[in-house]
Amino acid sequence: MLRVALLALWTIVAFPIVFSCWLFKLDRLRAYAVRRFFSGVCTIISLKVKVCGAPDASRPLLLVSNHASYLDVFAIGGFAPISFTPKREVRSWPVIGFFCVLADCVFVERRPTHMEEARRKMRKRLNKDKIICLFPEGTTSDNRSMKPFKSGFFSLAETDGPEEEPLPVQPITLAYTHIGKQTLLPHWFEKVAWVGDDTFFDHFWRVLKLPSVACEIVFHPARILPHGGSRKELSKECQHLIGETLTRIHGEAS
Repeated sequence: MLRVALLALWTIVAFPIVFSCWLFKLDRLRAYAVRRFFSGVCTIISLKVKVCGAPDASRPLLLVSNHASYLDVFAIGGFAPISFTPKREVRSWPVIGFFCVLADCVFVERRPTHMEEARRKMRKRLNKDKIICLFPEGTTSDNRSMKPFKSGFFSLAETDGPEEEPLPVQPITLAYTHIGKQTLLPHWFEKVAWVGDDTFFDHFWRVLKLPSVACEIVFHPARILPHGGSRKELSKECQHLIGETLTRIHGEAS
């Protein structure tokens, strides 16, 4: 299959470059190489991304997005050097886990006993003026509706006093709208959304067989949580905005 061959070749070309940058701590070059790798994967698998807006220019920056598939990472990651937040077990996946390390991902264990450690790792990235992308649902959904946002990591936007610099939080709506020229109807969402019992490789193999996948990304204006503001209210505001936009995009596509 041509796409498999091209994807393997692209990975073989990109891996030593990213690894060398990681090994010699060439962080800016590594981030650029990872970004180009993501955009290259989108081209190879025919993931066609239509974008409205752009990542906010503020640094550091916290992006929050709905989450349907591992394809989200390729779609969003092609626009800026971003540290994603995969679940902790991804670290042990063959090849993928190590590439996540090279891509400067923050592996997250969402159990309450591990939340503080995860926040500390995220804060370390943010203190270096990086962009973190958070999927507050905590898992993938079917891209029609969203699971309730978990507000715990929104505490990164809380400040201890008026003299502390606030962290901008930028909501993102991500919607898969078409397979080939056909509107992505509800009973087809699982062709793209990674839900159910499929393994990563089984699902990705089926994605590679699709003619193309169209994705629309909306970067909403960034929010600032005022001193004394509620992380839960900020979480609800972002969820409402993202969910409302997701519904609108699917309505326009149908």
